[in-house]
Amino acid sequence: MIKRLRGFAQSGSLWWGQCLLCRQDCQQQPLICRQCREALPGLKHPCPLCAFPLPQQGAHCGHCQRHPPAWDRMRVLADYEYPFEQLIQRLKYQHQRLAGRLLGQLLAERISPPLPEVILPVPLHWWRRWRRGYNQAEEIARGLASRLPVAIDCRSLRRIRATPAQARLSRKARRRNLHRAFRLAPVHYRHVALLDDVITTGSTMNELVGLLRRQGVETIEVWALCRTLEH
Repeated sequence: MIKRLRGFAQSGSLWWGQCLLCRQDCQQQPLICRQCREALPGLKHPCPLCAFPLPQQGAHCGHCQRHPPAWDRMRVLADYEYPFEQLIQRLKYQHQRLAGRLLGQLLAERISPPLPEVILPVPLHWWRRWRRGYNQAEEIARGLASRLPVAIDCRSLRRIRATPAQARLSRKARRRNLHRAFRLAPVHYRHVALLDDVITTGSTMNELVGLLRRQGVETIEVWALCRTLEH
C-alpha cells in the first residue's frame, strides 16, 4: 500500500499542499502559490482568431483578416514558454496529471462568455492512450470544467488511425498525416470548444472543424494552453 501511494505521489496524482512549480506551501491557493501565479506570463492583446499578440485589444491580425481560419474564436494561455512548457512536458511524459488540472484551471480564467455547450478534447488513438494511460487533453478539460459550467464530451470524437507524431512533420505533411484520422459520432451541438494542449500549425483543428461543420455545428472555438503558430 505504501509503495502504491509513493508511486501515485511521484506521478503527481496526489497533492501534498505544495506549489507544482516551486514546491513551496500553497494551502490557501491549491496547486500553485501566489508568487508563482503572479509571475506567470500571458498574452496581453491576442488576436481573437489565432491568439497572435497585438498592440490593442479586440483587433484581428492582418493574416486572419486576409485568411480567416476555419474556427470562430481561439483562446490560449500563452506562447509555448516557461513555465507552461515545463508543465505540459510533465503532464504528457512524466504522468503528472495534476499539472493538467492546474493548466485547465488557469485556462478557464481566460475564457469569457458566451460559453460553449460542451468541450471536446482532441482524442488520442487507443494505442497511444493505452501506453500513456490517459489523454492529456481530457486532464486539461477536467481542470476547465472545475471552474466553468461546461460539460465534457470524451466520446463523440475518436482518432481511428494511428499517425506519426505531428511535431516531426512539415505543415504540408501534417495535413496529409491527419486526413481521415478522426471520426465524429452524430452530434446535435450548436456551439462547441475543441481543446488541445498546444496549437502548432492548426492542422489538427482544421481537420476536426471540418467534421463538426459537416454536422451543422454553428460556432466552433479552439482552446489550447499554448500556441506556436507563425504567420
